[in-house]
Parts: sequence; structure tokens; C-alpha cells
Amino acid sequence: MISKFSVKKPYTVIVAVVLVIILGIVSFTKMTTDLLPSMELPYAIVMTTYQGASPETVETTVTKPVEQSMATISNIKEVNSISSENMSMVILEFEGDTDMNAVSLDMREKLDMIKGYWPDEVGNPTIMKLNPDMMPVMVTAMDSDKLSNTELSELINDKIAPSLEAVDGVASVSSTGLVTEQINAIISEKKIDKLNEKIEKALNGQFDEAQNKIDQARAQMESGKNTLDAQRTKANTQLAKAQTALTDGQLSLAQKEVQVTSSITNLKVQKQSLQTSLKTLKTQIAKMEEQAKQVPDAATKMQLAAQIEELKKQETTAKSSIKALDKNLKTLNNALKQIKKGKKTINSKLTQFNVQSATATQKMNDGEIKLAQGEAQLNSSQQQLDSSKEQAKEAANIKNKLTVANVKALLTAQNFEMPAGYISEGNTQYLVRVGDKVTNQKDLANMELLDLGIKGIPPIKLCDVADVAIVDNSADTYCRVNGNNGVVLTVQKQNNYSTADVADKVAAKMKTLTKENKGFHYVNIMDQGVYIDMVTGSVIQNLLMGAILAVFILLLFLKDVRPTIVIACSIPLSVIFAVVLMYFTGITLNVISLSGLALGVGMLVDNSIVVIENIYRLRKEGVPVKEAAITGARGVAGAITSSTLTTISVFLPIVFTTGLTKQLFVDMGLTIGYSLVASLIVAVTFVPMMSAGVLNKVTQKDSKVINKLQTLYRKVMTRLLNRKIIVVAVTLALFVGSIFGAMNIGSSLMPSMDSTQMTMTIKMPKGSSMEETASMTDTVMKKVKEIKDVDSIAGMISSGSSGISSMTSGGSSNEDQSSMYVLLKEKKKHTNKEIKKEILKKTKKFDCEVEVQESSMDMSALGGSGISVQIKGNDLNKLRSIGKDIAQIVEDTKGTQNISNGSEETTPDLYVVVDKKKAVKNGLTVATIYQQLSEKLKDASEATTITINEKEYSVNVGNSAKNTLTRDDLKKVKLTGTVSGKEKEVTLDQVANFRNSDSLSSINRNQQERTLSVTSEIKDGYNVGKVSSAVQKKIKKYNAPKGYSITMKGEMESIQETTGQIGLMLLLAVAFMYLIMVAQFQSLKSPFIILFTIPMAFTGGFLGLLITGKDLSAIAMIGFVMLAGIIVNNGIVLVDTINQLRESGYEFEEAILTAGTMRVRPILMTALTTILGLSTMAIGLGQGAEMMQPMAIVTIGGLIYGTLLTLLVVPCIYGLFNRRKKKAE
Repeated sequence: MISKFSVKKPYTVIVAVVLVIILGIVSFTKMTTDLLPSMELPYAIVMTTYQGASPETVETTVTKPVEQSMATISNIKEVNSISSENMSMVILEFEGDTDMNAVSLDMREKLDMIKGYWPDEVGNPTIMKLNPDMMPVMVTAMDSDKLSNTELSELINDKIAPSLEAVDGVASVSSTGLVTEQINAIISEKKIDKLNEKIEKALNGQFDEAQNKIDQARAQMESGKNTLDAQRTKANTQLAKAQTALTDGQLSLAQKEVQVTSSITNLKVQKQSLQTSLKTLKTQIAKMEEQAKQVPDAATKMQLAAQIEELKKQETTAKSSIKALDKNLKTLNNALKQIKKGKKTINSKLTQFNVQSATATQKMNDGEIKLAQGEAQLNSSQQQLDSSKEQAKEAANIKNKLTVANVKALLTAQNFEMPAGYISEGNTQYLVRVGDKVTNQKDLANMELLDLGIKGIPPIKLCDVADVAIVDNSADTYCRVNGNNGVVLTVQKQNNYSTADVADKVAAKMKTLTKENKGFHYVNIMDQGVYIDMVTGSVIQNLLMGAILAVFILLLFLKDVRPTIVIACSIPLSVIFAVVLMYFTGITLNVISLSGLALGVGMLVDNSIVVIENIYRLRKEGVPVKEAAITGARGVAGAITSSTLTTISVFLPIVFTTGLTKQLFVDMGLTIGYSLVASLIVAVTFVPMMSAGVLNKVTQKDSKVINKLQTLYRKVMTRLLNRKIIVVAVTLALFVGSIFGAMNIGSSLMPSMDSTQMTMTIKMPKGSSMEETASMTDTVMKKVKEIKDVDSIAGMISSGSSGISSMTSGGSSNEDQSSMYVLLKEKKKHTNKEIKKEILKKTKKFDCEVEVQESSMDMSALGGSGISVQIKGNDLNKLRSIGKDIAQIVEDTKGTQNISNGSEETTPDLYVVVDKKKAVKNGLTVATIYQQLSEKLKDASEATTITINEKEYSVNVGNSAKNTLTRDDLKKVKLTGTVSGKEKEVTLDQVANFRNSDSLSSINRNQQERTLSVTSEIKDGYNVGKVSSAVQKKIKKYNAPKGYSITMKGEMESIQETTGQIGLMLLLAVAFMYLIMVAQFQSLKSPFIILFTIPMAFTGGFLGLLITGKDLSAIAMIGFVMLAGIIVNNGIVLVDTINQLRESGYEFEEAILTAGTMRVRPILMTALTTILGLSTMAIGLGQGAEMMQPMAIVTIGGLIYGTLLTLLVVPCIYGLFNRRKKKAE
């Protein structure tokens, strides 16, 4: 229907053609050019800095928490990490269809949740999405014969770099080798000690006055104590005398009282006795007087009277004695009263004495108490003074106040200027700005940091505690360009910008800058733009050559210019149509898409050939031109539609693949699909329309070669149909044999590419200084420059890199290695591989390890290169031990070189082993010792920036101890502890021991387990797949300790993953093709017969790789996928013709022979056009052709072999599957 419309209304088709051409031209001019398709790799990196931390500390504090939080994110596939000194890098791999923008937000939320638990030294984590656009589009080396390094650096900083960054599409311009100036404020221990002495002296002066007052009071107290002691002594003496006198008087009166009392008692006894005697006498006198009265005898009476008289005298005497006694008693009693009165007086005086003595004693005691209280107050005052003195000294000790961190904070706070708001005054608004930034070095040095408020001590300035000076990094920078000091600029582009366009703009800008700024010259040592232009130009050249050769084949077969013109016109029209479709679906012009277009050129004429050949055949039979055009196109429309769909369907399963396979080959699949769709539309519209106008006259020329070929084919086919089983068996045997042959073909991920750009790395012996590395780099560069094919060379050393390059190199300072860019001449006479051998030969005797990458544009970086064996476990020492064993296994395997056991990159460690008991005794802990040591050893870091004469300087604050401490100095570092509230200083060696050790400069982890990787390069002449397989077999025999696992990684892992993806793609492609053919033929048998062409073609593809010595790479495997889609086309046309002939009444065997004879020419024509269309690519003509060469070889090999067997074997298989029908007939 559509063919009839095209023939009936040619102007409509012409208008459509013109529209396609216009759209094609516009689309082509607007399409961006890149080396590779735009890829969003499912990788993200979380980078976190942790200044001053060891790899183990980074791992524990930062890496593990990040890994744990990231592992919970959806679609996560694998978590890897590298913990090195000062830096943590966690690499996350997601599933292929993950939305990386959404994942980045999720990652940020997870990181925000954990970063609050980190120490202040841990920086904010940075999230980076990996993208091929991160690769630099250009690396430019600049040097000068007239300008000094500083002047060249200033020119680049002030003019060159800003100008390049302003170029449309440029994301950033970074530099290596720039001599940069900065202001260093290095805190001086000597200055601080000197200032502390001055402060202590001033404080001592203030506290001396208070001490004098306390001393005076203490002297007065001593005087009072002495006076009180003297008074006490005197009072005690007087009291003792008085007490003695009273006691003596009391004793005397007591004695007298005893005497008087005794006398009174005696007198009373005497009186009693006298009174008794008197009474007796009176009784006797009375008796005797009575007796005398009664005695008559006078004598007796006289005697009695005398006796009575005597008795009376005695009575009188007794009475006198009694009277005397009474008188004495009275006297004695009066004396006794006086004694008692005296005793009472003495007792009263004694009581009064005791009271007075107690009062005196109390007063003395009160005096002593007051003196004691005064002494206690003085002691308290002394303690307070001593404590205040210590506190004041401690508070005034600027060593604790002006640490690096504090000085940084003070400088930042002082060097500040910020708008605070607005005020109004009338109708005018004034912006209120607070602060005033420093504008010269002197003001910075004189910046006041703090005021201690101590008399005689002025406010402390920065210059009082630090050495402030402008310094440059020339001693830490090495960059040479062709032997001269230089600078290397690296330019990166923004996403969604054409790499080639950006590179061209940058190159043009560099030319302009060179004219505007005399005194320097440059060379682009890596230019993706030039390389892309060369590669794309080469592919386009191959495309045009293929098209020309295809037209030549048509002319050769048809022997007529007219149908050849039709086909020749259909080729560019189909290509332009495909370009329009590419533009509107966002496909860029890159090596992959252009290669797809080049492959499509060979195939897109197939449909037109089938149509024109059928029309041409009908015209020869005498059918009118318009009818022949309509009928001829209609007759093969079904077959070419089916064959086109089957070819397109082989790329449809790519949507089910993931990772690198999908990212790389979607563009190719779409481009080929667009080409084939365009060729189908052109074949059923443009070709019939143009044929109706061009084929008015048909030259009746038969090709003798074709006629003979057809005759020969019929004879051979007649014999083969009688030996169908043998033919099929031999074919299957050849296929099986090719499979065994394929097992001996080496495998690789991507073919190596030749270019004009190479890179080199020099690794010096461990511990080499930067000067030694620089000297060796100069020597190596000089030798490399002697090679005739080398145009320019630039080398650089990074003494303190950070970020990804630092992490992947182990996080070390890299002073013992340098990197070089080698630019080769465009018309070089040798391949990169040969130049690499020459470089290694020239540098073989040097005391360094030289690594050469053949091309800086090599795609091996996408999947790793060489061999990598990953060992998992937790103990680093065991990992290193296993690593050495595995390294030996790898070394014993043929084809390996430059083996690394994963533990060569070590850093010398000095372990400070703290004696905890000693530390505690001195008021220290392991943590406080770490903090104090860390403060002394911390690197200088930026505090603020100042602008002097329009030039911005970074102000870095550091500690002088960092630059001067030796091992012995470290042992004597003073540490301050607190014991019983008092500070105590000890040296480090008093509380710690020291031991030397080596540790890994970085700790790698995979899926939250520690890993160590043993790596090896592959020697020239060996294949990575074969060598990896050999290594893997040996590793399987190795008995790893429990808890440790060993797996193959690197390029082999990528090869296996890609092979699996392409294998799945191929299986699905075969299924889709079968279903399409079932729909066309309305049969399950015919499509099955056609599918037998696929193993035939694969046999040819394997043979092609074996003959050319190419590896079975991902590109070659895509060639097999394509081959499956192409080869069935001939089978479809052949089987469809057989079926049509049988339906028209031909005998079974005659139908097979006639169909084959009829289709020999178109089948050979389509095969040869595709083969010749790919021939220039298969030969590898032009820059970058190596990448797509394996695919072209596989396709050509498969088409040659498959086409031959399609014509010979498919009829036999058809005969075998339809024998019953034949018998029935």
C-alpha cells in the first residue's frame, strides 16, 4: 500500500525527503560530540576528612558508621571503603536502574543523622556522583623562559585560570605546580615561654604586696604570743606566791587550831578530872564530917578534922584549879574563835584567789585563742594567696589559652566584616557594616588576641606569640614541562556539554591568551577534543568508505548504473533519517553511536538491495516500470520488514541488562535500530518511487560470473540435498570445534586503543625524599624525550594531595612517586605498545619502578585492568600474611608482572604506649596525653584570608613544635596533669614507652569487612582472561584460615559480569527473533530452520578472532549479538522464497533449488555490502578504530562463513524438516 502511494505520488515523497534532509542538517549541527555516550554510573562516593587521625581511627570513627548507615539505603549493591590518614572514602555501588539524584538526597539524610556524633575534627562529609564527565577534557602544560615560577603562577591565577573558567561549558580549572604564597602564623614555644616568664614576674609583683602584709601580720602575731607567754609566766609566779602564803597561813592556823583544841580538850579533861576529884573530895569531906560526928574519939575526930581540913584545902585548891582552868579554857576558846575567824578569812581569801586565778587563766586562754584564730586566719590567707597565685598563674599561662585552635578562632573572629542591617536618617538609608578586615601583614602581626588584665602586661598581639611571615610552596612543588619549570592546568567540563566543543573553545581561548600575555608557551598534553575529533573523523571516514564500497559492489553485481544510483541515493537518505532520530532521542555523536551508524551503513542497503533487485528482475521480465516498482516492493515487503525487525530485536533485550553493558551499548543499539528503520522506510517508499522514474530502460546484461555461480550453486546444491544429514552433521561438528577453539581465545573487557597521549608513573624506593624523586623524574623525562615519536612530556609530584587521588594511592604524601603525561607526535611511526616497550627499555636500569599506560584515553578504567585478588577478613596482620602467599601464587603464574601484595604501601609508625598506672599517678589519661600531643603535632591549617594589594593570602596557623620535634624531642615533650587539684608537669617518657612499627597507609573494606587486594599487571603477549583463569585455579587450592575469603576481582570480574549480561541479551534476542519469524511465517518450523544460521555465523566469528589474534572482548561479544540479527536476514529471504515458490506450484526440491539460485545474487550482494562496509573498521584504519575493530572482525567472519553455509546448509535443513510433506506430495 505504501509503495503504491509512493509511486503514485512522487512529489509527496520528494517533499518528505527534503524535510528529512533539512532536519538532518540542523540536527547534525546541533548534536554534541563526545568520546563515549553520556553515562550515569551507579556509583557514589562519600568523602570525609578527619585531620590528624590515623587510618585505624578514621576507620573506627568515620568509615564504619558511614558504611552502616549507607548499607540501609535502597538499591544498594556493594559498599567499599578506603580509610587512610586524615581521610575516609566510602564508595557505594547501586543497582543499574537507580535514580542517583534521589539516592543522593537519601544519603545526605543518613549522613546528617550520624555526623553529630563525630568529634569536632571530623569535617562535613561530601557526596560525589561518579561520572565520566569528571575526567578532564584537557590537560595543558605551561612553561616560560622569561617569567619566574612565581610570576607564571600569578599570571595563571589572575588571568589564565579565570579566563578558562569563564569559557562556556567549563566547570573548573585546577592546577599542579603553582607556586602559591600564604601567610604563616607559626606559634612559637620560645615566644610563649618568654611571655609567660614576663607574665609570671608581673603576677609575682602583685602578689608580693599581699604576701608582705601577711608576713607583717604573722610577725605581730608572734610578738603577741611572746607577750602573752611573758604575762602568763609572771602571773603564774605571783599566783604561786600568794597561794603559798595563804596555804602557809591556813596550815599555821590549822596547827594552832589543833593545838588550841588539844589544849582545850586537855583542860576540859583536867577540869573534868578536877571536878570529879572535887566531887570526890566533897563526898569524902561529908563522909568524914559525918564520921567525925559519929566518932566519939576526939583524936579520931581531930585526925578526921585534920583530914577534913586537908581535904578542904584540896577542895579549895581543886576549885582554884578549876577556876584557873575555866579561865584558860576561856582564853583558849577565844583563841580558837580567833583561829576559826582567821581560817575563815584565809578560806575566803583562798576562794577569792582561786576565782582571780581562774579569771587570769581564762584571760590568758582567751588571748591564746585569739592568737590561734589570728594565726588560722593568717594561714587561711596564706593558702588563699598561694591558691590565687597558682590560679592566676594558670589563668595567665598563655600556653593553654593560645593554642592553635584558639588562635585560629580569634583570628577568624577579629578579621571580620559583615553588614548588620540598615538605619534611616531622613530619607537616606545607611547600611551598617560591622568589623574591618585586615589589609596588610603588619596589621595582622599586631592584631590583639587577648588582654589578661594584668598590670604591666599590655594586650597580647599575634606577633608576641607567633612568627608571622609570607611564605611560598616552591620547596614542596615539582612540575616540569619539557625540562623547564612549569604548571599543569586540568580543565573539567560541565555535564550536558559536548566534550569536543568545550575542548575546542578552551583551545581557542588558550591561543587568545597566549597572544594577549607574552612570555609563556603551552602544549596540550591531553586533549579529549582533538582525540574525539580524530576518532569520530576516523569513524565517519570508515562510514563513507564503507558506503562507497557498498555502491561499488552493487555496480559490480547489477552491471547497471541506474539501480546503483537508486541505492547510492538511499544510503545518505537513510543515514540522515537516522541522524534525525538520534537527535530527537538525545543520542550524542560518540565512538559508540558513530560505530553503530557505520555498521548500519552496510546493513541499511540490504533492504534497498532486496527491493531494487526484485524490481529490476521484474523489469527484465518485461513488467511495466510502475507496476514492477509497486509489485517488486510489495513482494518483498514482508520479508524485509521481518528481517529488519529481527535485526532490531537483537538490541531490544539491552533494556534488561544493567551496568556498563547497558550504559555503553544502548546508543549503538538505538543507532543501528534507527538506521534499519530508516532503511526500511526508504526501501518501501523512496526506492520504488525513484525506481519508477529511473528504471524506464533496463539494460539486458547478464553477469557471466553470476550465471556461472548460479549454475555451480545448483549443481552443488543438488548433490548436497541428497546428503542432507552429512551436511548438517559436518556443520554441527565445525560449530562444536569452533567452541573449543573459542575457549583458547583470550578474553578482555575492552580492546586497548592507540592514541597520541600516554601516561607514566614513577615509584621510588620507600622513604625517598621529594628531592630524590624530582631528580629521578628529571632523568626519566630526559630519556623519554629522546624517543623520536615523543613530542612533549610533563611531570609532576604531589607532596600533599587530598581527595580521590590521594585516597587511591594510599593516602600518603606521594613524595616518593611522580606522574607524567607523554604527548606523542600525530604522525608517529610506532604504536603506543611499541613506544611503551622503548620507554621501559630506556628506564630499566634506573633505581625506580616505571609504569606506563599505553593510552590516557583507554577505556579499561571503566572496568579495571589486570588481575586483582581480594582477600577478606578482620585481622590486618593475617590479611598481610595471606596477601604475601597469594602474591607468590600470582608471581608463579606465567604472564604476570609488577605484582603487589597489597601491603607495600606502609607508613613507619612510632607507637606511644602509655603506662596507665604511671599516667594516673600523674593526673593523666591516654586521651589527655593524645590531646596534648596532637596539639603539638597538628599541621598548620587555614584560619582566615586577607587581601594585600588586591592579592588574597591564606592565613595558616600552626605549631612550631611540628617542624622541630625529633624522636628524642618527642620523648621529652612536657605533659600537664592534675593531681589533688594541682597541675603537675611530666615528660612523655615518664609515662609512656616507645616502639617502632609499620602499618598500612590505608585500610580497605568491602561489604563492611576489611580487605586487602593483591594486584598484577599482564605481560605483553599474554591475555588477562587466560592468566586470570590460571590464577583462579591455583587460588582454589589455597586453604585460607577460617573467617577469611579470597575472590577474583579486577578486570576478570568485569569480564564475567559483562559476559553474563551479553549472554542474557543474546538468549533473549534469539527468543524475540524466533517469535517475530513465527508471526511472519505462521509456522513454528520455518523460524527454527532459520535459527540454524546463527551457530553457523558464530563459527565464522570465532574463526575471525582466532585468525586475527583478537581477544573475546565485550565489543566482540556485541559483534556476535549483531551477527545473530544480521545472518538470519538471508535465511528469512531464502526460506520465504522457497515457501512462495512451493505455494505457486513448484515441486519441493525444485522450489529449494530455484529459490537458492534466485537468491544467490541478492544474498551475496547484501553480505558483501555489509562486509565491505565494515572492512575499513576491521582493518583498523584511523585513530581509535581499535575499539570497534573486534566487532567488525566478528561480523565479517560470521557473515562470510554464515552466508556461505546459509546458501548450502539451510536448504538441507529445510529438506530434513519437511521430508514428510515431500513424501505426502
